Amino acid sequence: MLKLFLRILLLILVCSSSFLNAQNNCKCELKNIDNEIYLLNARDSSQVFDIVHKLEASKNEVCKFKSLGLQLAYYNTKLNLKSSDETFNKLNDAFNSSTCKNELKYSYYHFLSEYYTAKNDFNKLSEFAFKELKEAEKRNNVHEKIEAIKSIVFLFTRLKESDRNWEYIKKAEKLIIASNDSIHTIRDYRWLAFQYENKYTRTNRKTLLDSALIFVKRAKIGAKKYNLNDELALSYRVLEACSYHKGEYNNALKYIDSAIFYGKRIKGEKNLGSFYLSKAWDYIDLNQKKNAITYADSAIYYDNSKDIAGNMMMFSEVSQIYEEGGDLKKAFNSFKKYTAMKDTILKRDRIKIVNELETKYKTELKDAQIKNLNQQQKINELTIKNKEVQFNRLFILFIVAVSLLTFVLFIMKMRELRKTKAQNKSLQNAIEKQHQLESELTEVRENIAQDFHDDLGNRLARISLISNIVNNELKNDEKLKEKVKQITDDSNELYMGTRDFIFSLKQNSDYVDELVTYLSDFGEDFFSKNQIQFKVSRQIDENLKLPYYWSRQLIFIFKEAMTNAFKHSKGKNVELDFVLNQKTLKISFSDDGNGFDAEQLKSTNGLKNMKTRAKKIGGELQFVSDKNGTSIIFNGIIKHS
Repeated sequence: MLKLFLRILLLILVCSSSFLNAQNNCKCELKNIDNEIYLLNARDSSQVFDIVHKLEASKNEVCKFKSLGLQLAYYNTKLNLKSSDETFNKLNDAFNSSTCKNELKYSYYHFLSEYYTAKNDFNKLSEFAFKELKEAEKRNNVHEKIEAIKSIVFLFTRLKESDRNWEYIKKAEKLIIASNDSIHTIRDYRWLAFQYENKYTRTNRKTLLDSALIFVKRAKIGAKKYNLNDELALSYRVLEACSYHKGEYNNALKYIDSAIFYGKRIKGEKNLGSFYLSKAWDYIDLNQKKNAITYADSAIYYDNSKDIAGNMMMFSEVSQIYEEGGDLKKAFNSFKKYTAMKDTILKRDRIKIVNELETKYKTELKDAQIKNLNQQQKINELTIKNKEVQFNRLFILFIVAVSLLTFVLFIMKMRELRKTKAQNKSLQNAIEKQHQLESELTEVRENIAQDFHDDLGNRLARISLISNIVNNELKNDEKLKEKVKQITDDSNELYMGTRDFIFSLKQNSDYVDELVTYLSDFGEDFFSKNQIQFKVSRQIDENLKLPYYWSRQLIFIFKEAMTNAFKHSKGKNVELDFVLNQKTLKISFSDDGNGFDAEQLKSTNGLKNMKTRAKKIGGELQFVSDKNGTSIIFNGIIKHS
């Protein structure tokens, strides 16, 4: 018995030892390795591969897996797609053959998210970014949750759905603030500051800039403590942007100089082009055009973008700087490079997307029609069969006994109820399908508006730019200069007209808030150039969707009203009022000019056209004028929302 007991005890010890060894093999126990990974500069090959060699030398399964992830991140930053793909395949093989899948699952999803980010494969990124977040929440790891949220925010940004980002950004903010780990939150606070600054550019809420400054200062303190030159450069870049938004251009110059200073100290490959571009814009706003042109040249020289899209946007920006700085030759050459790149990668892709979407829409429309016909045929056959069954049953029940009539009526009522439910379900499915088709049509509408803007808008801008160059080169021929100026004015007016048309194509133009913003922005820009005081007031109880074609007609009416006030009223103050109360929209535009009489109203084609436009959309337009000024008032009822 004693020998048997000793054998069992020995067997238990051996099994326990094997289990503990297996558990230890699923943890990377290298000292401070996670902090080293977090603080490294992914572009510095010597720093990256020093850590890679440490991880590989440990002969631990999880450590080796992390080394593959680091190599993948390095090749992603270099856009070395061949090496990136090879490392990605090794990573997949390592995970599939691993005995530590549960421990590696989060890291695996995180590395895949980074890989598909570099590949711009947003379908795959959407799949693995949410898997990454789900696994991080399952592990309840704060820093893993933050990294997963960053992937999701990047995804929505690239898909042009920035409004969906804010929920995740606020979620990340709570996690970052609650974390006491000063090392891991350095990059997180700088990322958070950038998100707040980016949100400000879309909303103009000044409190967002205050929050961005708080976060970036925390990031800067940590970055200085650990000598993170890349984070210091990016932190000063955020400070420059905040100062620029506040109109503090001299402070902005100081901060961008600091960003360039630390950027130059980054080891490995670096791209300082965007920093010099920001400095050029700061000089434009300080009206130091010569310095602006110099730093625009530097931006092109230091631009180290690996992708054609980055180069394209660089030439687009410097073209604007050169034009505002007065160097039209450089502006024209940069604009040519931009349009050449754009035509290569954008126009072709957008046309392809529109064609694919149109084909998909037509195919699904045909499928839906066929499906509806089949459903209708089945309903007819079922109706005939139901009628036959009902007749036979009623006949038999009538013969059996009149006393069962009440029961029979109850059965019939139940069947009618089931039939009604089935019909309601079919109707609901049809409505959902219609909503889906409308959504896809809206997307086509948005894409058409974008293509129209990029094609015609760019060509009109090119006409204006070339005519400016020609006008500057003409010296003595005043008649020819006047004709060239007319070309410039006509192209500018046509470009503004296309903006109105493109705005009316976009889906969000059908909402009251968007119409108010568009007309307010136009009036503010128009009257600020003409030294007329412009005031806007609004009382909007809800953001209703306008009926089709309303926004376009209302834009024409009130742009005409503003133009007439400038040309004829001789007033010094104008006011644009918006009131929406219980689906009744009232828009009024008033000036304090010299007015006009009733006979003038009858003979003015422009005012007649304004009334005609109001009538087209079922509204009413009134003109009230006397020696104290003129008011143009539109009233209309929004019949659907």
